[in-house]
Amino acid sequence: MLTSKFESVCGAIGLVAVLVALVGCGKSDGMISVTGLVTYNGDPVQDGSISFTPVDGRGSSGGGMIENGQIIRGKSSPGKIAVQIYANKIVEKKNPTAEEIERGITSDRVQYLPGPYNQQSKLRITISDSERHFDFDLNNKGEIPVGMTGE
Repeated sequence: MLTSKFESVCGAIGLVAVLVALVGCGKSDGMISVTGLVTYNGDPVQDGSISFTPVDGRGSSGGGMIENGQIIRGKSSPGKIAVQIYANKIVEKKNPTAEEIERGITSDRVQYLPGPYNQQSKLRITISDSERHFDFDLNNKGEIPVGMTGE
């Protein structure tokens, strides 16, 4: 009878351990949700993307989409981060070919932000659990917003 109680207690402890593992100990990827606004010359960026890359090479790169000026589903590792922002607009083709017209391809998506915001990005931010919302006020001069130079 003592063995039966011992087995019941051990079984209950095992069950509790499994439940705790399933509920409270899920795998974390270390990524932090990032929110914010992205404007260009005062207007919300309607369509684009944002990427986050750790400056020190530690952690994972992340990113998100930009819709109507809002960072959507933004994720990043914490730490000092290099940011690249791309914005797209629809431009009608000046001289589409007959085949393009027939296929309905009369416009292109064009990236229009200056290089200091993407390919030659100088944007730097520090992301943490308490610092995760950033507003990027971009302009046609490629000026880096105050506090986003990493200095």
